[in-house]
Amino acid sequence: MKPANAIATLLPIATFCLSVAVGLIACLQWRVARNKLRLDLFDRRWQIYAATSKFVDAINNDPENVGSYMNDFNAGTSNAEFLFDSDVVNYIKLVRSHAVGMRTAHVLSDEKQRDEKMRTSNIERFASERKWLIEQVQSGAVTKTFAAYLSFANIKA
Repeated sequence: MKPANAIATLLPIATFCLSVAVGLIACLQWRVARNKLRLDLFDRRWQIYAATSKFVDAINNDPENVGSYMNDFNAGTSNAEFLFDSDVVNYIKLVRSHAVGMRTAHVLSDEKQRDEKMRTSNIERFASERKWLIEQVQSGAVTKTFAAYLSFANIKA
């Protein structure tokens, strides 16, 4: 076999092997990129879960100062609609509405009012909103709502 014939025979084989190697590297890069996206998505979702959990715990422990925790909660959950389906987004809105209701009822019950029925109504509303928020912690509803998006099964391959 002449050297020119050997090169002519080996060149297509080498080209094929090189293209297989390039294809394998591209496949591995795709898997790494997909896993990085999954990890980044988990990290961002975890931050929203942590902000919600921290907010519910904080206002349950310090119910008279809901407003001071509200800004951190709003900032921490502002991207929720881009990262979660409507179930979690609606739950976050529900937590926010109960917290706002609790804050409003507390402010109105502290104001001097001539009508004792209104004051009593606001105190009852405050207690009702706080009870709902306490139940969210005790029943594990916060964790259950986010579990479908943060479970290990969704992170691994």
